[in-house]
Amino acid sequence: MRLRKLLELVLIFVMTLSIFTGCVGNKQKEPISRTEFLMDTVIMLKIYDKPEEKILDEAVNRLIEIENRMSVDIDTSDVSLINKNAGIKPVKVNDDVYYVIDKAKHFAEISNGAYEPTIGPLVELWNITGTDREREKASIPTEEQIKEKMALVDYNDLELMEDNFVYLNRKGMKLDLGGIAKGYAADEMKRIFKEHGVGSAIIDLGGNVYALGEKENGEPWKIGIQDPFEIAGNYMGILNVKDRSIVTSGDYERYFEYKGKRYHHIIDAKTGYPSENEVSGISIASDKSIDGDALSTALFVLGVNEGTKLVNQIENIDTVFITKNDEVIIQEKLQDEFTLKKGNLKLIINPY
Repeated sequence: MRLRKLLELVLIFVMTLSIFTGCVGNKQKEPISRTEFLMDTVIMLKIYDKPEEKILDEAVNRLIEIENRMSVDIDTSDVSLINKNAGIKPVKVNDDVYYVIDKAKHFAEISNGAYEPTIGPLVELWNITGTDREREKASIPTEEQIKEKMALVDYNDLELMEDNFVYLNRKGMKLDLGGIAKGYAADEMKRIFKEHGVGSAIIDLGGNVYALGEKENGEPWKIGIQDPFEIAGNYMGILNVKDRSIVTSGDYERYFEYKGKRYHHIIDAKTGYPSENEVSGISIASDKSIDGDALSTALFVLGVNEGTKLVNQIENIDTVFITKNDEVIIQEKLQDEFTLKKGNLKLIINPY
């Protein structure tokens, strides 16, 4: 199944590049790219203006390092060690892990838990992977199971101490950085590229896209926004960006259907169930991908009204909401940068 998913995503990526990034033409330097399976997704790095393989080597090695430190599925990671010692003792972590956890708690605080870094027990309980095999055997946890796990979810019980020590206050709590680590990783790819003088590149970490600089002809990058009502690779609109991150979350990414109802992977910590509101997909444009990653989850849970109130308090964050009512809701400042491609969807300027 993982191989199948890898092949599907590679095909989608190749199609996307051919449609949106344009051709290099007869330039003297051809772009170079690298495709790997890391952080539980297909990652693609493509450099247009400085074709040096050593840059890609450094970038991939950094991704491996981030995964080894932050993955909940790697037994020796800093995050796994924190979880094993929940309610027992604080754990000293690497600088980058501490930074990401600090950012995670910040977004939990400003979103009042709509983004929740201690969601681990509920994520583990639901175990929504989106694979065909998982969908076939899907079932709903009992109310008793959900309430038991909800009692272990609370970002207020996540403590950050001096000298990079992190502590979960109660046994059974579990930190999960799945909703923010890829954003940080994309920012790290940007940092490495810029340190090596790269000015034109596409960083794609399984839907977390960073468009570095601009296309070689001086035009902005054209990033497709996934249509949540179609299979992966179908775009309902295009966003023009330069030096910006685009992060998308939706109910179409990982889900199963049970008795005619879809259960997706974005869990609302306040209910213990997959989030239910008018939103089917959300794309966040931001200067820092780590911000867009956390906010894409928070805004999906909060919905259009409350999510927009949160965004209005933060600088340099732009949003594209797609609702279950076939509406595409954008901010007024995005009108010149966004093009709707699906005629059955209605474009609305965000009134909030």
